[in-house]
Amino acid sequence: MSKPFFVEIKGVQFRNKGAYLMLLACLDGLKAEPNVQLVLSPGPNLPYPERARLGAWQKLSFRRGGLDFTPWIGKLPMQGLFRRYGMLCEQQVDLVLEASGFAYGDQWPLRFLQNTAKEVVRFAKAGKPFIFMPQAFGPFESEPSKAAMRDIIQHAALIFVRDPVSLQHLQGCVADLPQSVVLTPDFTIGLTAKANHEVPTIDGPYAALIPNNKVVSKFNHADAEQQRAQYINAFAAAANKLNEKGFQVMLVNHEGKEDAALCNEIAAKAKCQIVQIEDPLAVKAFIGKAELAISSRFHGAINALSQGVPCIATSWSHKYHAMMSDFGMAEYCVEQLTEQNLLASLQQVLEHKTALSLTLKQKATELKQKNAAMWQRLYQVIK
Repeated sequence: MSKPFFVEIKGVQFRNKGAYLMLLACLDGLKAEPNVQLVLSPGPNLPYPERARLGAWQKLSFRRGGLDFTPWIGKLPMQGLFRRYGMLCEQQVDLVLEASGFAYGDQWPLRFLQNTAKEVVRFAKAGKPFIFMPQAFGPFESEPSKAAMRDIIQHAALIFVRDPVSLQHLQGCVADLPQSVVLTPDFTIGLTAKANHEVPTIDGPYAALIPNNKVVSKFNHADAEQQRAQYINAFAAAANKLNEKGFQVMLVNHEGKEDAALCNEIAAKAKCQIVQIEDPLAVKAFIGKAELAISSRFHGAINALSQGVPCIATSWSHKYHAMMSDFGMAEYCVEQLTEQNLLASLQQVLEHKTALSLTLKQKATELKQKNAAMWQRLYQVIK
C-alpha cells in the first residue's frame, strides 16, 4: 500500500461559498496525486460532519493569544493514539496549501500574519512545501507586518499572487522578489458547475444580484450605517430597473446570515426573490443560467464571468478591479457605489450583453489555461 500524502488546506470553510469553492478547486487540482489525504483544522465554519463527509483528517493545533503550542503537539508520545481517532499533528503534514483568498495585510490582526510566518519557516526547515494558492495580499505598512511577510516570501515554496496591486504590496516588503512569487489569476474559474435539487426552476429570464455584508460592515468602514442605506437603495434601484426590462430578480445569498439580512433589506424595497443554495457548485450553476449579474461577492462575480454571464462588480478592495480586468470587464467595476453609478453600468451591460458574453467565454478559456500552468508549476515543486 502506497504511503499517504497528507495535504492540509488552510483558509477554507463551508459557509462562505467562495472559500468552499477554493477548497473544491484545491481537491480538483490534487486529483492527479492518487495518495492525497485531506487535512483540515476544526473551526466554527468547518464543522465535523462536513469535514467527515470529505474524509478529512483533523489537524491538531492549539493557539491562545500570543501562545502557539501547535509545533509542540508533535512531540507528545501519543501520535499513534491521535491517528486512531483521525487526528494528525503539524509534523505529519506533508504539504500545506494556503487558500484564504484575502487574509494577509494590515486589515487583519498582526498576530495571524506572524503565526503564519512562523509556520512557513518551520515547514521550510523540515523540507516540506508551504504554498500560497492565488490570493490577494496587502497592504503592509508597519515594519512588524513587513518583517513577517518577508519571512513568508523567503521561505514559502510558492506564492501565487492574484493581482498586480498585491504584487506591489509584496515588493514593498522584498524589493527583489524570488521566482517562487508568481502572478496568476483566481483558480476557481475552471470548476464545473453542478445543479442539484436546491436549484429553483425559474420560468423566463432572470438576473442574479449577489450582495456582500463586508461592503457595509463596521469592520471595513467608519460610516457603515450611511453606506448600508446607500448600498440597499442602489441594489433596489437596479432590481426595479431589471423588473421593468422583463427580468425576474434573484437575490443570491453567497455566504450566510449576514448576507441574508442584507438580502431581506433589499427585497423589502424591490420585487426580488431570495435564493439560498448550500452547495457551492449548485450556486455556480444557478448563476451560470442568469442573463446577467451584479455581484459584491468576489467569487459570485467569478461564477458569472467564468460562464460567460456579463457581471457588474461592486468593489470594496483592490482585488475586484484586478479580477474584472482579467476578464476584460474593468469598466464594469463600480468603485463608488451609488444608484446613479450602478444604473449607468447596468444600462451599458443591457446594451452590450450579447457581445460581452462572447468576450467572456474567450477570456475564461485563456484564464483556465493559466490555471493549468499554475498546477503544473505546483506539481514541479511537490514532486
